[in-house]
Amino acid sequence: MEKEIYIRKVIHETEGELYQFLYLNPETGQEEVVNPFEKGLFQEEVAAEPELLEIRSKRGADAKGYYQGDKFIVTRGSKFAASTSPKCPKKYLVLREYLMLEGLLVPLGRQLLVMQDIEFESPMAAMGAAIGGWVRGPHDWKEVKKT
Repeated sequence: MEKEIYIRKVIHETEGELYQFLYLNPETGQEEVVNPFEKGLFQEEVAAEPELLEIRSKRGADAKGYYQGDKFIVTRGSKFAASTSPKCPKKYLVLREYLMLEGLLVPLGRQLLVMQDIEFESPMAAMGAAIGGWVRGPHDWKEVKKT
């Protein structure tokens, strides 16, 4: 029988609302806390992988994305900055709130974890939501260096 994976919300004294990723073995009923990145929960097989771009910010954004037609997709497992800048446009604040209410972003330490691929109207909208601030243009998305 296969282990089940689920998420538990935890309220931490200093960090606030956090989430634990757990495996539940249905035969024994035992739970095991797991690191979602070490267990490969955010790895996905893609037949023909598009050119991946990334954005990073001092406040904690570490997101990857790619163009799909005229849309921009931010990939599952990316991390958005948990805080926003004082100059963050209201449209990005509203977008971030919507993504959190829909369960597409969940708090993970001092970042927001992207739970599934998110489609944005433009790379600028994706970047504004990811960094929580004002953006100059799509040119800040940089090509991911292949190792």
